[in-house]
Amino acid sequence: MISISRINSNRPLVIAIFAALVVFYLVYLTVSQSVTFSALQSSLNAKIAALRNTETTTSEPEKVVDRDIVHLPNVQNDELEFRSGKNIFFIVSTLSPEGVIKLTARQACAIESAARSNADWKVFPLFVATTWFNSSNNEFISPLLRYCNIHMRYIDLETFAFGTPLESLFAKHALQNSSYIVEHTADVLRLLVLYKYGGTYLDTDVIVRRSFDLLLPNYLGSEGSGYVANGVINLEATGYGHRFAESCLNDLAEHFDGQVWAANGPFMVTRNLQKFCNVSEVANMTRARCGGQLSVHPPDVFYRIRYPRHDWFFYPERTEAVMTSIQDDILVHMWNKATSGIQLKVNSTAAYVKLAHEYCPNVIKTCNEFF
Repeated sequence: MISISRINSNRPLVIAIFAALVVFYLVYLTVSQSVTFSALQSSLNAKIAALRNTETTTSEPEKVVDRDIVHLPNVQNDELEFRSGKNIFFIVSTLSPEGVIKLTARQACAIESAARSNADWKVFPLFVATTWFNSSNNEFISPLLRYCNIHMRYIDLETFAFGTPLESLFAKHALQNSSYIVEHTADVLRLLVLYKYGGTYLDTDVIVRRSFDLLLPNYLGSEGSGYVANGVINLEATGYGHRFAESCLNDLAEHFDGQVWAANGPFMVTRNLQKFCNVSEVANMTRARCGGQLSVHPPDVFYRIRYPRHDWFFYPERTEAVMTSIQDDILVHMWNKATSGIQLKVNSTAAYVKLAHEYCPNVIKTCNEFF
């Protein structure tokens, strides 16, 4: 039996050993926890980094930019660009459910010829219900992009008539409900564009051969059938031209007819000229009779080759007679409604093709077999 006195004598040693064991154990725990925490923290940081990379990849995918897609500016974005008055407008109202712009070779030819023959004028093809095109596969738009005076724009029908006499007509969607939506949209917009900006409106079935600077401002042309045509119109944005445009818009606001093809075009224009010039016969609508500030040119100025000879531009045997008759004309009109179905090869000797090679060379070079 160990005596109490022996234990008491060894007590300082036992306490020292016990204390050393406690210190060692505490150091072990501290180091172990530090290593474990460090490893845990490293693992957690790695997972956070991986998660962030995953979120960046999934929530913000890399955007693919197609540089061939061209979106057109709204014509209302910068209305100061029209202030010179030397503006040539085309209205392209053919509808496209995808909103993609398409032009035929003949439409593009009209635009190129206008830009080529009027280099100091701005040419604005205005597209309705279409806002973009692919420059890599639209063969008849690409040739037009070579001209610095061609500026393509689109018209927003929801806002374009704000503040004009046609605001209510547009709000009622009268154009969209028309039986001739393409034609009537173009009929109305040409007068609205000239009312707002001033300049020259042209149909897309013309070839422009000379500068419009040769003509006094404010004019239309008779087509020889008892009516004044609306395929070529020049009206200034102020003064007499603006007043005539406003008269036409007021007439459209009150009498727009969506059931008759020519009601909002030649019929309406002729009716307002009869009032402005105070004459009933188109032949008497001279500049002198129309306030000395507006001309109704006779048919030979813009519509020299007319019905029933409207197809002479398409037959080689008529070429010599056609080219001789139009040699001094500023432009020629091709009567697309009656002639669009006539095919022409690019190597034809018909007058239309000969004119195209001279006045819209970039477009016709792009055609494969037919123009």
